[in-house]
Amino acid sequence: MSEWKKVKLKDCCIKIGSGSTPKGGSMVYVNSGTSLIRSQNVYNLSFDYNGLTHITEDAANKLKGVTVFNEDILLNITGDSVARTCIVPKEVLPARVNQHVAIIRTDRKKMNWRFLNYYLASPKMQAHMLSLAVGKGASRNAITKQMIENFEVPYPPLSTQHRIANILSRYDSLIENYQKQIKL
Repeated sequence: MSEWKKVKLKDCCIKIGSGSTPKGGSMVYVNSGTSLIRSQNVYNLSFDYNGLTHITEDAANKLKGVTVFNEDILLNITGDSVARTCIVPKEVLPARVNQHVAIIRTDRKKMNWRFLNYYLASPKMQAHMLSLAVGKGASRNAITKQMIENFEVPYPPLSTQHRIANILSRYDSLIENYQKQIKL
């Protein structure tokens, strides 16, 4: 990995930005419709469906700028869960994110989204993000958009990124299957 070129995240992504909270609080929450992803849903390399909320069509339309697309990376940017990262599951789409979660959308011609997500979840990068976040918010840990844009990430050839992501995904699938078997 040390011989790989590094790039700033902003140079291999087409979107980096945090979400917004719909006006009206719980009045805009409904039982189904557009998902509103919050930091409690984002864990390293996994998505927790517990507490996933949905918002009205009107609220979703007002938050079009924070629309989540398939294969987007979600990154918690504030609070005790800062730095947790996962890929949005297709099952929660259409979706928006609140202000505690950032959307990272890679330029597919430059960066494999799964490769990047694995890197962001790596112990080295987690430690780096946590060190940046300490005391940056008024009353809580925070990572800013500028910090995210300036993260230096490994930049191997795209074919190498795909191979690494595929190998790690296979291991994740095996672990998930074993965990399901253990529960049974």
